[in-house]
Amino acid sequence: MGRGWIKISASLLIGTALVVVAADHPRADHPARTAAPVAVAADTAERSAVIAAIDRQLAALARDDAAAAFAMAAPALQARFGTPDRFLRMVHHAYPAVIRPVRVDYGPAWRLADGRFVQRTILQTRKGGVVMAVYTLEVIDGQHRITGCFLFDTPAEAV
Repeated sequence: MGRGWIKISASLLIGTALVVVAADHPRADHPARTAAPVAVAADTAERSAVIAAIDRQLAALARDDAAAAFAMAAPALQARFGTPDRFLRMVHHAYPAVIRPVRVDYGPAWRLADGRFVQRTILQTRKGGVVMAVYTLEVIDGQHRITGCFLFDTPAEAV
């Protein structure tokens, strides 16, 4: 990478802690050089709550229960899609890997500095494909709600 103020490690996607790296910042006294990590490993209780939220949505999707799947989405996503049925159609179209996967393996979870969570998940699809799903979640009124899901193709031996 060229010179820049900060670089955010891509290791978020491969399972190590996400940290701010500012080694190539031209000013040694710049705050970015001493910045705290932008994410730390979630503790056991946090990780369990994150996994439970994702599991609830996956179970709802497996039943084609639009209302329950929609309820696990954060308010911003709900506003974007408007209705549970529209949300379910979008998931079926854009995220088929999360519909009835035959295997789900949860990797590390991180708590971001702003309180949101990131969970790395490996899904084996019904067609035999392997997909890494990186979920983002936030806590709203004490409940973990899904704010996003990013899918990445992975080699089959990842499962």
